[in-house]
Amino acid sequence: MSGRIDRGVGRSIFGLDPAGYHAARLDYPDALYERLFDGADGNPIRAIVEIGAGTGHATAKLLAPGVERLVAVEPDAALATYLRTAFGGQAVEVVNSDFVSASVTGTFDLVAAASSFHWLDPDAALPRIHALLRPRGRIALWWNAYRQPGIGDPFADATMPLLEGLDLPPSESMQGHYSLDTDLHLGRLRAAGFDSVDHQIFRRERILSAADARALYASYSFVRALPEDRRATLLEAIANLVDKEFEGAAPNVVLTALYLGRRSA
Repeated sequence: MSGRIDRGVGRSIFGLDPAGYHAARLDYPDALYERLFDGADGNPIRAIVEIGAGTGHATAKLLAPGVERLVAVEPDAALATYLRTAFGGQAVEVVNSDFVSASVTGTFDLVAAASSFHWLDPDAALPRIHALLRPRGRIALWWNAYRQPGIGDPFADATMPLLEGLDLPPSESMQGHYSLDTDLHLGRLRAAGFDSVDHQIFRRERILSAADARALYASYSFVRALPEDRRATLLEAIANLVDKEFEGAAPNVVLTALYLGRRSA
């Protein structure tokens, strides 16, 4: 049975190699940002809070025309430094803090979390988001799921036995990624006082080389948390799987789940 990594691990584990994380992770679909900004319903998005900005994959796209203020809250000190370097001189305020206790003032048109919300306690985070939003302001939560068994992704299916017994992050289980549990997320948003709740899942397909797969898995929290010898063994097994079973080109399906809601007027 796989165990669970404590949420606190997410505050420091990714900063061990920011550049490696940034290079290994896939950007989010352009259509996702189009839905965010085109769905403003006459309420322009000028002020944004981004939760767990990481290395700025989403930050760069959230800095869309018309955005005047973007507060990027990042608890990992190394990642906060990375963000300040990457977005120096732009309209980005980097706050190195846990989101729930972060010193953020003002009201916002959008609070967004890209592949980060699972590191928070939703019972504490959702009320804080609600309080930061202006009336009719939007919440947007989304994730990339790189490994989902049973969706026609043979590489995902083949890797699952290699993960048996490993402690997994709050977003994952041996059955799949929790971002794809639509009832869970839609129910949480409604219970927290958001209306106009909706979701969309984007599907993309790509090919991974052995080096790509190794880098992707090396960026995962549960792999970074392993002792060095176990980490090296797992990464070697992932690379060998691509080379031997997929002849060096493993198909990879990436599902991006987006959840939206509005603060009531």
